[in-house]
Amino acid sequence: MIQRIGAQTIVWGEDIRDHMDAILTFLAATGFQGIETGIRHFSLDRYQSYREIYQKTGLALLGIHSGGKFWEPDQAGDEMKKIKGTVSFASRVGSKYLLVSGNPNETVASMQAAAATYNELGQRCLDAGIGFAYHNHHWELVNEGAILNVLMNETSAELVSLVLDTAWAYIAEMSVETLMRRYGDRIAYLHIKDVRQEKFCELGTGEIDHDATISLARSYGIEWLVVEQDYTSLTAEESMRANMRYLRSKGIGENE
Repeated sequence: MIQRIGAQTIVWGEDIRDHMDAILTFLAATGFQGIETGIRHFSLDRYQSYREIYQKTGLALLGIHSGGKFWEPDQAGDEMKKIKGTVSFASRVGSKYLLVSGNPNETVASMQAAAATYNELGQRCLDAGIGFAYHNHHWELVNEGAILNVLMNETSAELVSLVLDTAWAYIAEMSVETLMRRYGDRIAYLHIKDVRQEKFCELGTGEIDHDATISLARSYGIEWLVVEQDYTSLTAEESMRANMRYLRSKGIGENE
């Protein structure tokens, strides 16, 4: 199976909206094949111009990440109304998935309460012709992944997928192999980054065994490894070049 390399644009911080064209051109030239970006970096009335950028660069828009307190019972209804435009934009611009993240104060009980909302959001995305995925952090994975397990068990596999962040799994001391064994058929793609003393760093400079992650991803048919470099001591460009060099050294992102 050919495994492909994507990029989350987060490492460019607040420069993304004003420099979207230059950033995507750089990523494509560096060898990245797909991207993920936060919704706040888009102008929602410019979806056609973004489509043209993706067509020009050849980049696949893998996901658009959106905020929203969907876990709050008294706010979920309002959040669902507000996200209507985001779902429409994600569909029009050609995104494969709409992503959300959860609540740092999440509990098993609060996730049980939120599951119906995530199902509803997944249905809205499905109706719009796109997928819906939940992006984990570490808090869902403590206690052997109890909170994430509730989400996966209480939602429909057709409606809710998972963007599995392997670095947050490492921080939570949760086995990626166990997570893939549990949820492999629901994983949309991976977020991949490295960790050194609980701080993120460029791939190959930290503590994570990426060879094992890459092998597991291949065995579970996971096509996309998306580099999410939350922050860096380098420039954004230097950081993403370093990440690309590392993955290329592993034979990822090239024809197999």
